[in-house]
Amino acid sequence: MSASSADSLRQNRPPDLPKSPRGWLTAGITLVVVLVLLIPIGAAMQIVLTAQFDDRTHTQAIVLMDPSRFWGDDSAVLQSRIDHAADLYQAQIAPVIMLTGQDRTTAIERKMLVAKGVPNRDIVNFTTSVDTLGSLQMIAAVMGDLNMESATLVTDPPNAARASAIASGFGIDAHLSPAKSGPGTAMTSDYVGRETAALLRYYFLTRWTQPQLVHHAAN
Repeated sequence: MSASSADSLRQNRPPDLPKSPRGWLTAGITLVVVLVLLIPIGAAMQIVLTAQFDDRTHTQAIVLMDPSRFWGDDSAVLQSRIDHAADLYQAQIAPVIMLTGQDRTTAIERKMLVAKGVPNRDIVNFTTSVDTLGSLQMIAAVMGDLNMESATLVTDPPNAARASAIASGFGIDAHLSPAKSGPGTAMTSDYVGRETAALLRYYFLTRWTQPQLVHHAAN
């Protein structure tokens, strides 16, 4: 074998595996560090990419997520979501709008939607908690009782990924159409950071105890 051939074989040879326990430990720690860095980055990328969705598939209900947990002026944020939900209803995306939140909030939401031209009979509200998980759990329970399967979620772009994941976990065929303009819709570093932490907490902790509340009919 020529010297050049030997050099070529040495260059193409796979890297040596660790030969000692210490080497394996170092490799394991390196792998853990890489994963710790990559997992939050992956979650943040999911949030940024999902925020671009505007799914206009026809569904059985438009679900208006309550903005009470928003950090800032939630009344301005609510107006953005109301406007978008009303636009979806007028576009006949779904025949009914489901409201989430506390009684006082849903009463305000109903009045605002009626003022936007949505018939009162096509607005239904349920008293829910003010967080995404609790709100969607109530909606999923109602949908399961009514044999409904699909819903269009109206929220803010940074919250869309977590809302979709939670809704799907409950069995909802979730379609996303977040509000694209107005207060609360900007992809700020603070908002994305909070949603990244919340999404990771959901995937690692909450998802495993989530009940399946919406059951789909067999094809």
